[in-house]
Amino acid sequence: MANLTSIVIPVYNQVHWTRRCLRSLLDHSEEARELVIVDNHSTDETPAYLNEVGAEFRNRGWKFSVITNTENRGFGRACNQGILGTEGEYVVVLNNDTWVMPAWDRRLRGAIEKLGAAMVGPFYFEKEFNEEVLLKRSVRFANRNRGKSRRFWVPMIMFFRRAALDQVGIFDERYFVSFEEIDLRVRFDRAGLKFFMVGDCFIWHAVKGTRGDAKLIPSNHEVEGRSIFMEKWGFDPDDLRPGFRKWPARLERRWRKIKFAFDFF
Repeated sequence: MANLTSIVIPVYNQVHWTRRCLRSLLDHSEEARELVIVDNHSTDETPAYLNEVGAEFRNRGWKFSVITNTENRGFGRACNQGILGTEGEYVVVLNNDTWVMPAWDRRLRGAIEKLGAAMVGPFYFEKEFNEEVLLKRSVRFANRNRGKSRRFWVPMIMFFRRAALDQVGIFDERYFVSFEEIDLRVRFDRAGLKFFMVGDCFIWHAVKGTRGDAKLIPSNHEVEGRSIFMEKWGFDPDDLRPGFRKWPARLERRWRKIKFAFDFF
């Protein structure tokens, strides 16, 4: 399907996040019309909710499907199941603990085309959720910062060209829920593919939303993930953000917070 934007969302319990995310997709998407949910064996109300909301998506012209796993297969594997089941020229991997602004999909598609990039992501906001405030601020922010970008990989929502994933491959399934997106970023880097955070789009993300419940993920996932990464690439993934804890980087982050207070990217 030419120019179709397909969305993949892995879920595992925490239906309250999924409700908010899918409602924002229904209300705020302009171009995306394919959604694949990959349910990693949820045991809460998630399966019933997906069955219910699926009818609403289909009534609005979406191609909606759910892949149900009999065990929690981890983030990367679930993403790959969804990606391989979609048809779009653009593929979006979206965390379920997010809220997207009006016209988010049109804005990100416009940015990826203008920049000639392989992947883009939006600016993300992680303070207290207030939809009325977010609706106003997201539009003001995105309009004010249209066309601005900086080199940064946004893992909460990854808007890919399918051709780029065809070139470098999809997620390495050895990672359960840590470092799989950094692994993919390294492959993009080494293939010379461009990726950006763009000011054209604004989302809300819950801090540690999908990872906030220690009972939902293995306690050793970060240790194992780091070990896999270092064995594969020969360096620590923290090396990708040199000086993160040093004062120039801290000063830069503080300056960005000040700019954001006035809705500047």
